[in-house]
Amino acid sequence: MNRKLLFFDIDGTLLAGGIPGYIPESAIQALKTAQKNGHYIFINSGRTYSFMPKLIRDFPFDGYICGCGTEVILHGETIFHHEIPKELQLRMKDVLKETRIQGVFEGHSACYYNYDETFLPPLAHIYESYTKIEMEDAARSFDDPELDFDKFVIITDENSDLERFYALTEKDFQLMGAPKRRPYGFGEAVPKECSKASGIDVVVKHLGLSLDDCYVFGDAPNDLSMLRHVKNSVAMGNAFPEILGETSYVTTPVDRDGIYVALKHFGLI
Repeated sequence: MNRKLLFFDIDGTLLAGGIPGYIPESAIQALKTAQKNGHYIFINSGRTYSFMPKLIRDFPFDGYICGCGTEVILHGETIFHHEIPKELQLRMKDVLKETRIQGVFEGHSACYYNYDETFLPPLAHIYESYTKIEMEDAARSFDDPELDFDKFVIITDENSDLERFYALTEKDFQLMGAPKRRPYGFGEAVPKECSKASGIDVVVKHLGLSLDDCYVFGDAPNDLSMLRHVKNSVAMGNAFPEILGETSYVTTPVDRDGIYVALKHFGLI
């Protein structure tokens, strides 16, 4: 069997309609047909497992690359997990306070929020979305004694000292996104060893296949590492402009049968 590995971002790629969003029926049928044809289907997301929407967790994916490659799950088993040293995790709380930046620490089982501050509007939106995930005890405090995270999100405003944040974190983390956007910026701080591309490498090695067997689907800047990593890469028609020139194929938007059209184009269904 000429089995292929298919990797999908979530928001704007599989999910349409914003947050919480929905999977278009054409995408559902395309994914099921791809599996029936013997192909593996994976989520490859910036979200950690605790932040996966319920409709994504309930779908029978073969595996998940979570948190920009910080955890890889195959058939319900974690086959890779990058652990941030506890001392470094605790230090990040002080860094956010010193640089006047708000954030969310994202882990496998929970996300952690600083309840001592009034959330900036983008963080309030993230929190509201997260509380709909329907995982028990998944929203916790920065002060939780069991604090354990794989990556974190930052929200900046005009009071934030982003340059100081870079200086304090650049040794251990890479920052993706648009943290300088006004009035609020958004960024993802990911351990330097990890990316959506490194997660693909873990899966490929584990299954004894090759990058030539991989197809990746994305729409946003944090998808660039995986889109540039394999030759069969797909940008959704609704993708950010900087994505559209980086892939081997551009499909229609997610809400206009984009997944179905792409899988049909490559002969996967």
